[in-house]
Amino acid sequence: MEALLSQPETMRMSPPEELRTRLLHQTSGWQMLPDIAVKALAMARDPNCSIKEFSSVIERDPKLATEILRITNSAFYAARSPIMNLKQAVTRLGFAHCRNVILAASLGSAMRKLPLAEAWMQLVLWRHSVLTGIISMSINREFSLGFLGEEFTAGLIHDVGRSLFGVIAPTNFAAADPLDFEESGDFLQRERDVLHTDHCELGAWFIAHNKLPDALIAVVACHHAPTASPEEHLKLVAATAVADHMANYLQRQGSAEGYDPETNLAVESLFSDRRREDYCRVAHVIMSDALREANSPNGAFALH
Repeated sequence: MEALLSQPETMRMSPPEELRTRLLHQTSGWQMLPDIAVKALAMARDPNCSIKEFSSVIERDPKLATEILRITNSAFYAARSPIMNLKQAVTRLGFAHCRNVILAASLGSAMRKLPLAEAWMQLVLWRHSVLTGIISMSINREFSLGFLGEEFTAGLIHDVGRSLFGVIAPTNFAAADPLDFEESGDFLQRERDVLHTDHCELGAWFIAHNKLPDALIAVVACHHAPTASPEEHLKLVAATAVADHMANYLQRQGSAEGYDPETNLAVESLFSDRRREDYCRVAHVIMSDALREANSPNGAFALH
């Protein structure tokens, strides 16, 4: 981990052509963002768009609408009363926050449907994504980082390259990534040795190909080296890296017990010295709360 965080490297987004071709072939017909989500995201940027118009477009995709309502009614959004319809959700959250909820709902649904050869890999990787997203939300709230939901989306998608490996190279997956969540300094090199690319490079290329926001591309490309991120996205990348480290521990140990916040070197890219001390005091609580939310069968981020 130390090597990954202390030695910045340029963002690499050129996996071998053979892998790119295979990936596009095997994901043909699969969408990261449904057409309705793309239209709604464009509408949300229009200052003349009305809440009624915006809501009516999303309602054309019942699955997306249901997912948005599940997220907005979660404990993490602290709704004082249940949000019963999309118009209420948009009114309460505002367009900027709704854009990020749409991205989270769409990408979460899409990632759960990726055609991995092994179902158990899908479950393990999805669990890690959910934990990272929830922890990112908690860090944003605890330290008033100013994100409007993009931190959860970043957590969900940061390791998409690992899932893509499961799609295009199932027979080599274990050699490249044993899914032990022990991310030592050479694990990206191990991926490159086996697959001639790493999950950061492959994932960043794929989501760029799918025209997702630059901030998410930076997160996927640089979450193991935050200082290599473009300056305008550094805070989001660093927050994701901090959450990723915590989620890795939860994946390995099953609880926050024994976690040493001082080992989370990504914190240096996110907080000042004083706030690092505050982070160390609350890290275990954040992790325990995230684990409880992720394990809740009826939670907004249920692992299904």
